[in-house]
Amino acid sequence: MNIYNKQTINAPIEQVWKLVAEDFANAYKWMSGVVHSYEINHGLKGETPVAGRVCNLENHENPFHAVENILRFDKTSHTLVFEVIPVKERGPQLPIVKNKVTIQLTATSGGQTLVRWHSKVTLKWIGKVLYPILKLGLYKAFSDILQDLKAYIETGHPSKRKVSSDKKLLAAT
Repeated sequence: MNIYNKQTINAPIEQVWKLVAEDFANAYKWMSGVVHSYEINHGLKGETPVAGRVCNLENHENPFHAVENILRFDKTSHTLVFEVIPVKERGPQLPIVKNKVTIQLTATSGGQTLVRWHSKVTLKWIGKVLYPILKLGLYKAFSDILQDLKAYIETGHPSKRKVSSDKKLLAAT
């Protein structure tokens, strides 16, 4: 399944690149649904500021989380490619095997940055059955991530959605 999104951010490309790619491990600062994130110490490290990250999506011991490994980090073309592998050990399993995300930044003539997001989602059998509903839900989720990114870069503060998400997730301890 392929999902495409885009978002224009009122900030220079280097500012957006710094948050999206160079500060990759700290997604919890701006991304809704992520309670905590931290650096992975294996993989492309050396060619990139970090090899990847783990994003905790719950606030308790042994949480539902995503392991996100950087596959390509190209500062010249402002392209970041990473693979997201969901890890859920309790409750119903997810219909997704993995998600390969390509983020491409382009500077606009007005000093803004166009963020293009492409997700290539690999589905389990049940995900293929649920394809239409799943595609709509993932498109919305990825759009929300781009909105969170825009709000954080443009204001220096997390989006209202992120603040609300954190309150709910932290209260569920």
